[in-house]
Amino acid sequence: MTLNCIDVKTDSTNRTKPSMNFNLSHCFAVLTGLLGKTAHPCALCYSPGSNGICDRCRQHYLHDQSLRCHCCGNSLPHSAPDPNFLLCGECLEHTPSFDETVVAVNYEPPLDQLVHLLKFQYRLALAPLMGKLIYQATVKSGRSSGLRPDFIIAVPLGKTRLIERGFNQSHEIAKKLAKLMKIPLLSDLVYRNRETEKQSTVSFQERKKNVHNAFDLAETGRFSIKEKHIGIVDDVMTTGHTLEEIARLLKKSGAKRVTNFVFARTLPKTLQEN
Repeated sequence: MTLNCIDVKTDSTNRTKPSMNFNLSHCFAVLTGLLGKTAHPCALCYSPGSNGICDRCRQHYLHDQSLRCHCCGNSLPHSAPDPNFLLCGECLEHTPSFDETVVAVNYEPPLDQLVHLLKFQYRLALAPLMGKLIYQATVKSGRSSGLRPDFIIAVPLGKTRLIERGFNQSHEIAKKLAKLMKIPLLSDLVYRNRETEKQSTVSFQERKKNVHNAFDLAETGRFSIKEKHIGIVDDVMTTGHTLEEIARLLKKSGAKRVTNFVFARTLPKTLQEN
């Protein structure tokens, strides 16, 4: 397997041609997703929008003020003792394989709708917006120089799911982020070695088992990641088991540092209940 460093302007990697049994409505959804704002209103309030979201919704919803664990990106109480070095209790007790996590928004209404529209309604025009929001969160963190990886990868889909969906949503988001950060996006450094159940359909207790040893590194990648800082892009982070599994593989193979770049982070149960 040969590693490809893609040109984020022209890449078509991680998209597949629709199979013949795709119906016309599916094809139309993909087409209108590519057309972006000319075919769609604001994704949140349905008024005429710009780049997927209107100015009013941008001002109202896209100002994340959450204090977050620097390691896993979980929201923390605003009474956290040291805002310059934040770690949640879970990361203090069980140190993950990844080193830091950047999060753009919490996975809660109405912003969770952006993920659903991208993944299931084929609103591909939303992917660059999501990549831009991750980039803005990186800059806003004040740690952007230390968060800049040598290159980034996207969480890979299994072959079956990639064929079914026609594209990898994390890869679409990663293309914009790579362009803004001016770093390479490696399209095939990590791949799934088997099909897994969708994490959203598996119980929290089974999610770790579902993705255990589900990823492999391209043979030539073992030389390219030595002592490198690698960024992993994903659309949603819930338990973090998928990102942990990939980070563990990368660290085991010689990576020096791993940073997650995530569009949406599921709130901890304690905050959801309050």
